[in-house]
Amino acid sequence: MTSHSAPLSAALRLGACLLLLAAAPALALAASAQSGGSAPVRSKDVPIPDKIPAPVGKDSAGPTVSIRATNNGDVVEEYREGGKIYMVHVTPKHGKPYYLYDDDRNGRLDRTDADKASVSPVYWTIYQWD
Repeated sequence: MTSHSAPLSAALRLGACLLLLAAAPALALAASAQSGGSAPVRSKDVPIPDKIPAPVGKDSAGPTVSIRATNNGDVVEEYREGGKIYMVHVTPKHGKPYYLYDDDRNGRLDRTDADKASVSPVYWTIYQWD
């Protein structure tokens, strides 16, 4: 054996082992089918549990959304929790949608994308992929 055939021999042995490992499930299935193996055992059906009613209380209703259209064609979605607005999603008829949030729960809606300490940047879409 030469020094060049040793790596080749090791590679062939590794390939043969991988081939046998990959073919083992198929060989086992074929042997089971030839020996007249029975169908797989089915587990017992489990009954569906009864429904548990939601707790009744003041906060159980969760957030609500009211959607309305303005006279100029804009669509306004108001998100309320506990009767107080915490977010508004505005979809203008012409233009990009934006959100207004009440982050500090003081009752005033603010645009979170505009930093109050500096000038908000202008973004232009130069190219957009689908």
